Order: sequence, then C-alpha cells, then structure tokens
Amino acid sequence: MIRDMTAKVCFFLFTLIFAAPAPADNTASTAAERTVRFVVLGDMPYSDAEYALLEQPDGAIAKAIHALNPPVLIHLGDFKRGRLACSDDLFQDHYRQIARLNPHKTVYTPGDNDWTDCDRFNTSTRYDELERLDYLRQLFFQQDRQQLTRDIPGLIRQQGFIENARWDIGPVAFATLHIPGTNNGRWEILRSNIDDVLNEADRRDQANAEWLQQRFATAESAQAVIIAFQADMFDFDYEKPVCTASNRIDCDGFRLLRDLIKNKAEQFKKPVLVIHGDTTAYCLHQPYPNIPNLWRLNAPGDYKYIDASQIVFDPENKDMPFTVTGLLDRKPAPAVCDGNLLSLSRYSPFHILKTPLS
Repeated sequence: MIRDMTAKVCFFLFTLIFAAPAPADNTASTAAERTVRFVVLGDMPYSDAEYALLEQPDGAIAKAIHALNPPVLIHLGDFKRGRLACSDDLFQDHYRQIARLNPHKTVYTPGDNDWTDCDRFNTSTRYDELERLDYLRQLFFQQDRQQLTRDIPGLIRQQGFIENARWDIGPVAFATLHIPGTNNGRWEILRSNIDDVLNEADRRDQANAEWLQQRFATAESAQAVIIAFQADMFDFDYEKPVCTASNRIDCDGFRLLRDLIKNKAEQFKKPVLVIHGDTTAYCLHQPYPNIPNLWRLNAPGDYKYIDASQIVFDPENKDMPFTVTGLLDRKPAPAVCDGNLLSLSRYSPFHILKTPLS
C-alpha cells in the first residue's frame, strides 16, 4: 500500500515538473525594452515648400511623424528663416504647427532665428530681441496652450529658466539647453541694450551649466545621456578665449558649455549624444577621438537636407549605440560632416523651388 502511494506521488511530481511550461526567454523582450526611439528636426521651415512638408494632415514629414508616433519629438529651434519678421502672428502659427506634429509629446528649444536675429536689417520689421525672447517664453513655455509636453512622463523644467527641460525614456536620460547661434547670443546686438543682452547671455550660460550638471548627476543609473540644443558649438574659432566678465563679446560663446559637456561625458563613460542644428553639415560622428563615448549629430535642415531624423539608441550595440535615419529617405546619417550645399536631399529647396531662399 505504502509502495503504491509512493509510486503515485512520484508519478504526480514527475508529471507536474515536465508538464509545466518552460520559462519564457525574456532576453529579446528585455533588449527591445532597452531600445529607445525618438525623432528630431530643426532649422525648418525656411520656405513655403518646407512649411507644406510639416503641415498636417498632408505634409510628407508630418505624416511620417504621425505614422511613427514617437514618444518624443525634439524641435531644435529656428522654426523660421532669419529674413522673416518675427511677428506675433508668425510665432503663433509656427507654434501651432510644431504642436500638431506630435501632439503633447514635443520638446522645443529656441534658436537664434527665433529671437536673437529678430533685429536684423534685412527683416521687414525689426524687433528688440529681448522683447521677442520674452514673448517666445510666454508662447511656448509659460502659457503653452497646446500643452506641448503634457504626455511626456516625468518631464521637468528648470526653475527660473523655463525653456530648459529634462526627462527620461527607458534607460536614456534627456535634456535640452537654450544655446542659440550668433555666438550664443553675444553678437549682432542691434536694437536691445547691449549690457542687458550680455547680462542675459551670462545668466543663460550659468543656467545651462547648472542644468547640465544636474542632468548628469541624476543619470547615474542611465545607459545613455542625450543633450539637445540649437547652436553648432563645434563650429568655432579656436583663437577665441572663453567669455569672461571682462570680455563678453570677442570670445567663444560656446567654449564654457562645450568643455563642460566633454568633461561630463568623460566622467560618465557611457554613451553621450549631443544633437544640434544651426549649420548645414548633416552628420553623425565622434568629434573627439580621446572621448569615444561622445557622439554628435548635426541634424538635417537648414536648406542642406530637408528631413526629420529617427534616432535609435541600442545599448547592446557597443560600437554604434546611436543610429540615425531619415524619416523620408530612410538613409543613415552621413559619417562625414560635409557642408557642401551641392550634396542635397530630394526635398532640398534647390529641387523644389525655382529660387532658393536665404
């Protein structure tokens, strides 16, 4: 009797063990969860044709972004060409267009065309650049009636400097910095009080540096850091010194932040991607051989290559953690930074306009 019961128990345990489903292989799903995808664009629209590409529902870039439905779209600033007057109506229309590209999941960071260049002689109406900066902050960040970032979980903004944001997506830590062109807003001050503009530039440098340090301090467990802004801080005069209290104009307005990014990337050791616009050399590369974990993407736009880019971070790919492809042409970003305007996308204004605008 005992022998029979023992045999039955053994048989039951045997059946239970071998009939149970095998543990699921979570390797593929875990890797997929760590892969982060998002979209960037900037330096557009500069023409009516580019405006049409971004306009819902039929614009080619607008449709591509809608189909992808990325967790975040980053607009790198310069939402208008420099020659256009910086009117309230124009600002409101471009704010509306940006907001509709990826509703409630869009982060915008200002460019020089959006405020510092509003005092130029070649515009039909010239504005005080600091007044335009105030209006830009109200429209995009303080009032923000379209709620650009509402559906980006955990996004926070810098106290006292509302245009700077940071957030996380999976293992990736993101941040935007307000770094415009024209030497970080230190050149071509034509209608505002010069001291007021330079004081604003000093304040902006300090806020950006603090925000950058906070981003890295809160990213210790992240697998990558991504920093986005407008200006091409890699296109600079090596002879110019860092800006100081005694030299606020004849200086390299980007050196302070460029050196800080390099220093933080070296300390972080994991992949860091800097994304910017401002110049025509569309490319993805490693700008410093001695900092191999630091990558730079000069995004498309600025008449050179009219497209938006999908960026994918893959922590399993140690050699190429970031891949960048065009939404329209599906081609990878060039590895060589070529500013030659003869190298063009099929959406270049030289292909779709009789006369290119500048």
